[in-house]
Amino acid sequence: MADDIILETVKLRREFGALIAVANVSLQVRANTLHSIIGPNGAGKTTLFNLVSGTIPPTSGRVIFKGRDITHIPLYRTIHLGIGRSFQITNIFPNLTVLENVRLSCQALGRDNFKFLSHHHRFRRYEERAWEVLRQVGLAERALQLARNLAHGDKRKLELA
Repeated sequence: MADDIILETVKLRREFGALIAVANVSLQVRANTLHSIIGPNGAGKTTLFNLVSGTIPPTSGRVIFKGRDITHIPLYRTIHLGIGRSFQITNIFPNLTVLENVRLSCQALGRDNFKFLSHHHRFRRYEERAWEVLRQVGLAERALQLARNLAHGDKRKLELA
């Protein structure tokens, strides 16, 4: 049963001076499950997400992703491990197609991440991967649309892709 734990926090704590924003939170998230963090304003929800995503470091405790301690791994490296977050306002390239948005993301994770001025046919493997990802998130039929023309929910899917 422990093999399906994808994300875990162990006594995660964040202090801002005398303010304890997150107080020793331990949680486990199993793969293929949906969870919510709820609470009133000021309860520490955003701080908890910032800790888990690596946006801010904890005062103490650990964050474990897929069995690996990622507590002190820089944010730009955790993205390569497959963990990230989305924000209330989507972060996409609105004037590119859905496919181009995802292809660029695939390219950024590959070895050709700074070769943006090359012809896209040179990066066929990234385009193939982009199609796979679009099928996974249910956007393959919209691949050739401009991203700005997507409904908000589909923009969120694109951001995840």
